Amino acid sequence: SQDIEAGDGTTGICVIAGALLQACSELLSKGIHPTKIAEAFKLAAAKAHDVLVSVAKPVDLLDRSSVLDAVNTCLSSKVVHAHSDVLAPIAVDAVLDI
Repeated sequence: SQDIEAGDGTTGICVIAGALLQACSELLSKGIHPTKIAEAFKLAAAKAHDVLVSVAKPVDLLDRSSVLDAVNTCLSSKVVHAHSDVLAPIAVDAVLDI
């Protein structure tokens, strides 16, 4: 699967999207109005945002080490992860130089 190769979560996102669409279909078949379903999705998205904000760790963009850690984390799930020790500093320095 692509997740094994790239580790980018593509398969997981597709499974979640499929489950959400199936739930929508079941709600529609029960006669629930599409607007109500959409409103519920908006409430769920707002709650998910709140949860993410509450667990987020701020990164000081002027702290090269913190930014480098964040970039290394991002690259760890990509095909190029074997070269992240070279690519991460290049990316961080390029952005910090702007």
